Amino acid sequence: MKKNQNRYYYMGLVFIHSILLFFTFYRKSNKKTIFFTFLSIIGLAFHFEYPLYISKAYKYRTKMLREKEQDNSLGSILSQGLFVPSAGIFISVFQLGWKIKLLFTLYFVLIERFFVKVKVYRNKWWKTSYTGIFIFLYFFISDAWYKGLKKENKNLLNLTVYHSSHVIYMCLLFLLSLSKKFRYQPKLVTFNPWYHHYSFVKVYLVVKTAFTTLCVTQRNNWIKLLPFGMTVISDFILIKYKILRVKGSYGTIVFPIRITAHVLTYVINKLVKRRLTEG
Repeated sequence: MKKNQNRYYYMGLVFIHSILLFFTFYRKSNKKTIFFTFLSIIGLAFHFEYPLYISKAYKYRTKMLREKEQDNSLGSILSQGLFVPSAGIFISVFQLGWKIKLLFTLYFVLIERFFVKVKVYRNKWWKTSYTGIFIFLYFFISDAWYKGLKKENKNLLNLTVYHSSHVIYMCLLFLLSLSKKFRYQPKLVTFNPWYHHYSFVKVYLVVKTAFTTLCVTQRNNWIKLLPFGMTVISDFILIKYKILRVKGSYGTIVFPIRITAHVLTYVINKLVKRRLTEG
């Protein structure tokens, strides 16, 4: 029990925040707007966290995965992809004021301090006070995003396509990495390869998703296919120079993820550009 107790702390939070998220969707009818706001604020949390991950600001210890760096990344995804965004979308959808925002901020600060105390999470150069400040601000950004989507702000719609597709793509690549059949690894890197893999993927995917979103939002169908073709070609180049390592067949391991992510970006663009207020 003692050896695996870390996972129970995280699973407890997964349970609590899943209920919070379910309640938010259950009580409101504009589910499409809520869904894409939720994906967008996950995207914001992911992007905020990327430089923190690369600079090793903190370390998660969920004990759910054997590989330490994969375990750290899982903790990061749970935090930035469920715990904080579920609170943010709940606050925004029910139009809760600054007092509730402050209450949720205090909740996350206390959880972080507790996690540090029981050694299931460790701060390095990061401080818990930073967590409080940025989460409080994050809740206001979530409010603005939700209201902007309801008003169908054009620039916000394009950013929503970007963030939504980015989040899904990142999660797909993380799930693929758990099979350990796919990894980016520069030749000179021989220590902590999974840290360098996830660091590379974060930077790579920001550029990749931005380019894909730009092309998918164009009217020319050939331009929409350009990012997919370029991705496959770059994959083969990276495989040739042993920067991208694939155990097994590229066609059955990596290619399905590539095409799925591209098609989903196209579908997301279609859904977001329709009237969100309809559902």
